[in-house]
Amino acid sequence: MQLPVHIIERLQQLTCLPNTARVQFRLPDGSDFYLQVQKGSEAVDAIAAEQVSGLIADADLELEMSYHTLKDITHGQLSARHAFLLGDIRYTGNRELAAALADLFSARS
Repeated sequence: MQLPVHIIERLQQLTCLPNTARVQFRLPDGSDFYLQVQKGSEAVDAIAAEQVSGLIADADLELEMSYHTLKDITHGQLSARHAFLLGDIRYTGNRELAAALADLFSARS
């Protein structure tokens, strides 16, 4: 999965992003996947993000949501922060990372 450029730019500005972050997405239909996001060297602020099907045991953050919630968030129809507040997204793991990622996905005005 190639993340949109504006998301990569925002990821580069996150202070809480570790050198490698693994974010697990759990969907009720079993189409689980995770994103592995890695920072480049100090000289280069490059962020590499890869989507991998399945589960990973040592995820920094685990997000559970319906497919429709994920689609609405990625298409800009639903703010991720609003979805968290509504209880449409449940998470376990790194709270700061969850909050920072929620801010990356806001609904279009």
